[in-house]
Amino acid sequence: MGPSRRDPGHRRADRGCAVSSQAGAAAVLRALLGIGVRRFVLCPGSRSAPLAYALRELEMLDAITLHVETDERVAGFVALGLGRASGEPAAVVTTSGSAVANLHPAVIEAYHSGIPLIALTADRPVRMRGSGANQTTDQVGLLGPGLVGEIDISAEDAADRPHLLDAVLDEVRRGPIHINLSFEDPLTPDGPSFTAAPTIPSFTVPMEELEREALDDRPTIIVAGPGAPIDELLGRSGSAGVPILAEPAAVQRGLPGAIPAGRIVLGHVDSEIERVIIVGHPTLSRPITRLISRTDIEVLSVRTEPVPTDPGRVARILEAFPKIEPQEEWLARWQRAGAAAHAAGREALGDDLDALTASAAIADSGGDWFLGASNIIRDVDLLAGYPQARFHASRGLAGIDGSVSTARGMAQIIPGMKAAVGDLTFIHDLGGLVLTRGQEEPPIDVIVLDDGGGGIFATLEHGAPQHEQYFDRVFRTAKSIDIIAAARALGWTGVDVHSLDELMDILAEPAARRVIRVACERPVDEVRHRRDRVARAMSHAAERAAG
Repeated sequence: MGPSRRDPGHRRADRGCAVSSQAGAAAVLRALLGIGVRRFVLCPGSRSAPLAYALRELEMLDAITLHVETDERVAGFVALGLGRASGEPAAVVTTSGSAVANLHPAVIEAYHSGIPLIALTADRPVRMRGSGANQTTDQVGLLGPGLVGEIDISAEDAADRPHLLDAVLDEVRRGPIHINLSFEDPLTPDGPSFTAAPTIPSFTVPMEELEREALDDRPTIIVAGPGAPIDELLGRSGSAGVPILAEPAAVQRGLPGAIPAGRIVLGHVDSEIERVIIVGHPTLSRPITRLISRTDIEVLSVRTEPVPTDPGRVARILEAFPKIEPQEEWLARWQRAGAAAHAAGREALGDDLDALTASAAIADSGGDWFLGASNIIRDVDLLAGYPQARFHASRGLAGIDGSVSTARGMAQIIPGMKAAVGDLTFIHDLGGLVLTRGQEEPPIDVIVLDDGGGGIFATLEHGAPQHEQYFDRVFRTAKSIDIIAAARALGWTGVDVHSLDELMDILAEPAARRVIRVACERPVDEVRHRRDRVARAMSHAAERAAG
């Protein structure tokens, strides 16, 4: 973890407040603006009032973009989405107490995804900690260990010695940081903090030219997950020239070397692989995890920040993507098998509306999509060919937390953004549908694949017939909710889709503020058998083509 500063602010704050809370708030915001932060998400609160007043001033000066949310958990994920889409840190601002704890899910997702994020939390003076004072707890370390840096500082020290912030701000390019800022009364301003719009530089991440290792011509594949810049494969090394097994949310999915239905093809040539190179953070499928954990092949992992990807603890960590000689025959064989598997899978699908056909339609629809965890991203991974759609997902910890909120944050940056989630993922973030009155929001569609609960468990060992008496109660856990009515109650247009043709028509339309429910619930046995049929058809086709 990065630097933590406790004592300087604490010692001076206890002597009284010679410098106003307003000055301290302005100093911290100037420091953030100075590294290129221009997007802020604010939740209302009294202790954070000095920050709120200053942020409103900056908004009125057109210096920043300010989003106001009620729920700190939602706000954290909106900020995460802003950072994911822009590559720049957004700051989420909260008051003291339990408000801070609500940022934790977004912070740990940012940490494991390597997304820059700033948690700027207001606090009571340090002397009040442990006193039982209202809304007072020890906020230092509350968001750890999912941080790359943290500082605990008083408003007085922030105003007098803003350089104390430098070390922690330097760390934000690697992931989330926490600035805990304690304020003395009074919390209201006695005049403006900013009289003119400050100049905000661009946020930049230093790019080092690192020495790249040259590899021999052993049969090699690349496994790509979210978080790896595309220039690791193109800008620095030309065409990769070897097969790429890329998850939907990896930018490498659109490269010519990316193999459709890669996890199916893998099963027919895995014994011939002698080297695998990991880029980004691939976590989506068990076959891929087994591959990158093997001890009988060479496993190389290109370092990701702040956590290198090496689930089997067998990889040699590289600082830069290596030089690879193209392996044209090897790549062509994978491409033939991938194309054959993809065609067979599409033929086996048919025209009935269910989770598989809906996922295939989404993969073909174009535009930018945020995909929720669970079945939807796995089905897109299985069925997408060379899609025009671009996919995004929270795969750092692969949780269903905050999916709607993250997509809303991304929609602020990416025009026409849409989201596709399961029903439990949607319900888990209903608060993400609550919009602040009068605040401008870009249009976004949320497609809800309603399979009556945790349908992904039907595809795992928990859905096997011998576990039937447990499945519905403790795994599927279907909820009693009218998704369309809930969406309409929160100000969204609700649409029920009943056929594949209807869904495709909806997908062809521009994004609006809509929640679109797709009824996908089927008996567990039917779900398993249908998925098995499609996978077998794809596997047989891949085997013939790879032979």
